[in-house]
Amino acid sequence: MATESSRTSREEVFDAVKNLRRRYVLYYLQRYGGPVELGELAEQVAAWENDTTVSEVSTGQRKSVYSALHQTHLPKLQSAGVLRYDADRSLVHTTDKAANLDMKLASDPQTSLPWHRVYLGLAALSLVLLASVWAGLYPFSLLSGVEYALLVISVFGATALFHTHDLRRWRRRADNAAPDFILEVND
Repeated sequence: MATESSRTSREEVFDAVKNLRRRYVLYYLQRYGGPVELGELAEQVAAWENDTTVSEVSTGQRKSVYSALHQTHLPKLQSAGVLRYDADRSLVHTTDKAANLDMKLASDPQTSLPWHRVYLGLAALSLVLLASVWAGLYPFSLLSGVEYALLVISVFGATALFHTHDLRRWRRRADNAAPDFILEVND
């Protein structure tokens, strides 16, 4: 059961991260580690917000995000305890409390297979094949155990290759795109 202080803390964190710009900040810090210079952070957040690349962010866009981060968003995240902002040195980094935030990218279900289910299905099918070979059931008795082992390894290998291809295709599409989030707080 959660204590009052952990419930309040959780509510403070959710309040702090309900703003998309703040989620961008946390995502960037978790993705690239820290500490991060505020100017670099502002450029990336501005790029995501304006659906462009960092090199194409205008001076006005960068200054607007920089000011808002400095005056509003970073202090709010710092008061929630998920980051430290050293305004004198313009450095931002996450705290241990941020490790309890699980920032997950929301993905379009049309772009990728649920790979965990594919691998679980292959493992279950492999167990059924193994049991059938072991029991000597026809037509499974036509091949030796080693031949079935090679078949199973080949299928897993081909699936892993396709998974790698799919992941690379998704990453190419997602590079420089603004992240969309699912947020979980692990107690």
